[in-house]
Amino acid sequence: AWALSHHEFLDGTGYPQGLKEGEIPLEARILTILDVYDALTAADRPYKKAMPPERAFNILEEMAAEGKLDNLLVAAFKESGIWEE
Repeated sequence: AWALSHHEFLDGTGYPQGLKEGEIPLEARILTILDVYDALTAADRPYKKAMPPERAFNILEEMAAEGKLDNLLVAAFKESGIWEE
């Protein structure tokens, strides 16, 4: 269920089921943030250049402010520093 839900957003605008905040498992919320970050920063995309982490976090924070991502989880991911490895 976690993998299926990793494109769901808290405001219900994601896919494939259009789930909302209370319907999305915590683990899927985490995967969604990681998936968006990876899509923004990945260097192996032939159709776009990799984005610097600082810009990617600006976008994640904007998405959280819009109600799409969990603000506390975005902050925890940023503060963890694991993305620097």
